[in-house]
Amino acid sequence: MRRGILAPICHGKDVIRGSPLFVSAIAIIVLVTGCATPNVQPADPQLLLKSDLLGFIQDGVTTREEVVLKLGTPCAQFEEEKILTYQLRADKAGKWHLVAPQIDPTTGFREWQVGTCSLVLVFGDDGVLRKHSLVTAQ
Repeated sequence: MRRGILAPICHGKDVIRGSPLFVSAIAIIVLVTGCATPNVQPADPQLLLKSDLLGFIQDGVTTREEVVLKLGTPCAQFEEEKILTYQLRADKAGKWHLVAPQIDPTTGFREWQVGTCSLVLVFGDDGVLRKHSLVTAQ
């Protein structure tokens, strides 16, 4: 009975782990797996301001109500709701998402993870956006 070249691999009992075929197969698997690993670039926070998520924000135009309707409840509010903040983080594909603040269980303080941004929005007495900025955790 004639056996093919893969017979020792398929029928395990005949496999000699030091054989050239076994070593070659492992080397090819490692090589292919290494080449298939994607190289993820960090997301650019400045592109976030031009994204679908935040592209509507314009100083002197956008109202507090528009922001809350589109982004939801802010992470924090200051100065009688004149200053709103939202936390954002990019996923592995570079797409930005709103995220809940992370709280350190030992201290009870907010914890900033590398790659997290805080969008800070400052509104006037009339509820119109005066200025906005991104603060990035390093």
